[in-house]
Amino acid sequence: MEILCIIPARAGSKGIKNKNIQKLNGKHLIEYVISAAKKSKLINRVIVSTDGDKIREIAEKNGIEVPFKRPKKYAHSKAAELDVIKHTIDFLEKSESYVPDIITILHPTNPFVTPENLDKSIKKLKKSKADLILGVMPVETHPFRSFWHKSKFLEKFSPNFDKYFQRQTFPPVYFPTGDIYTFWYKSFKKYGKVFCPKIEPLFYKNNEITMNIDTPFDLFLAEMTMKHWKKYKKNNFKRE
Repeated sequence: MEILCIIPARAGSKGIKNKNIQKLNGKHLIEYVISAAKKSKLINRVIVSTDGDKIREIAEKNGIEVPFKRPKKYAHSKAAELDVIKHTIDFLEKSESYVPDIITILHPTNPFVTPENLDKSIKKLKKSKADLILGVMPVETHPFRSFWHKSKFLEKFSPNFDKYFQRQTFPPVYFPTGDIYTFWYKSFKKYGKVFCPKIEPLFYKNNEITMNIDTPFDLFLAEMTMKHWKKYKKNNFKRE
């Protein structure tokens, strides 16, 4: 079975300059997801889609294919990632007649992704009837206790705002971790999108880390986490 990992890595960034190649604990940000993909026991091809020469250099130095330079129309801040994925798949089909069975997307801004969770998502997809396996965690701020700001005054986001007061009574709601998107190629082609109708969760445990790097403060938190998490985890979590 052909399992393809696509790593979209644009050269530019608004929040952090050259974000995808910023150094984190001595390594370029993109090298963490490259390492996770290479250590996966199930992924058999990894491709980086980029418009940046430095990103290409780092990827190829790590043994990763960069078979094309991303076109400018897919390399600006408003370009949709869906178009980037479609371009990558179309390129491989037309240039190599290459068609994968399963695709997983990794973002350089999620350096804590693990090869174990990647392989879990692939195994789960194979066994299920889902189109997509999505990494999720419980939300920290429940939408039932959130507000809109459409005019001068805040408006309750949910009609259930007054129904729920204690956090323990909230119905469970989850958000994507951002580091696990594993889906069937046939589903992607059928629906033309990653978020197809049948989505199954890959639940993260409370002692697993997920973090999206978008600001300098995020980068700082990730640096501190990498330096101290193992010791903290050992002292504060029971073995499972």
